[in-house]
Amino acid sequence: MRKLTRRLSSGAAALAVAATLGLTTTGTAAAETTAAPGQISTQEQELLHSDTPKTVEIDPATGEILSVEAGDTRIRPMISNRNICYSTDGCYYSGRVPYANQGFYGTAGTYTGSWPYRSGYYTGKYTARACWTSACTQTSLPPNTTATFGGTLVTGTSFRIY
Repeated sequence: MRKLTRRLSSGAAALAVAATLGLTTTGTAAAETTAAPGQISTQEQELLHSDTPKTVEIDPATGEILSVEAGDTRIRPMISNRNICYSTDGCYYSGRVPYANQGFYGTAGTYTGSWPYRSGYYTGKYTARACWTSACTQTSLPPNTTATFGGTLVTGTSFRIY
């Protein structure tokens, strides 16, 4: 039986050697954050566990995370706001007339604004988190949860649906 061998061109051979040595095509050492095959880099791990919008590529055969990129490349958040709250909406409650309740609905995302005189909020059918001028809820709250500010009125600055 005849043995077949594969010959590399000099350019391909140089690239193969560079890749083996961890060099880039410019001949400099690759960054330390470059991950071993089958692992994501330290930077990708930090991004994965952050609140930053991100896109994760997953190997459909194994479920392994192949890469993590900043930004939402396929789905855009579609959280919406209205000045009335339906029973399934997240709702920032008004604590003073004539200010309206603020309803939030749609897909995951953050809606920002300025809503003075808020007495509390309701998560509706969502896991949600609210922020106001001096703080944010320390953790997201589960669906059907009412949060109050103990009688204090705050100016709401954002509402996030997870």
